[in-house]
Amino acid sequence: MQALAPQDLVRKAVIEVAQLPENDLVAVVEFVAKLKLQPHRPTAAEIKAEAERLSAQLQNLPRPALMKRFQDNLDAMRADAIAKGTAIEKELESD
Repeated sequence: MQALAPQDLVRKAVIEVAQLPENDLVAVVEFVAKLKLQPHRPTAAEIKAEAERLSAQLQNLPRPALMKRFQDNLDAMRADAIAKGTAIEKELESD
């Protein structure tokens, strides 16, 4: 498989993530937040295994609890972006 240019890789990732079920989206957001805190960059196999673990963990959560976790993660990521001076000044649309 040919390596993708960075912008194509981001585009592919966004398309793939956008097609995931709601529970998996929460798992992806949580995983990205954890990934940003790690000095070690995991392999593709480690990422897949962690995503599967998180998805299984979130599978039976009721939707309100799932959306709370999602919002908490978005808030934490936004606070981090504000602290780093990289936040975009726009409100997120609510569920």
